[in-house]
Amino acid sequence: MKALEYAPASVLQPFNYSLLVFATIIGFLVFSELPDRWTIVGAGIVIASGLYVIYLQRTRE
Repeated sequence: MKALEYAPASVLQPFNYSLLVFATIIGFLVFSELPDRWTIVGAGIVIASGLYVIYLQRTRE
């Protein structure tokens, strides 16, 4: 939350997307579990919508 005082959300959002990757890796290493198809679809939707918002914000500037 503190980072939002210093940088716009569109700059910080890729760091949040990297959390999905790290959570998947840790889930596999610790629990020997991989995400199912619907989890991957949901993550794809979240990432695609976030990238679309970033694109829209940068084209307006």
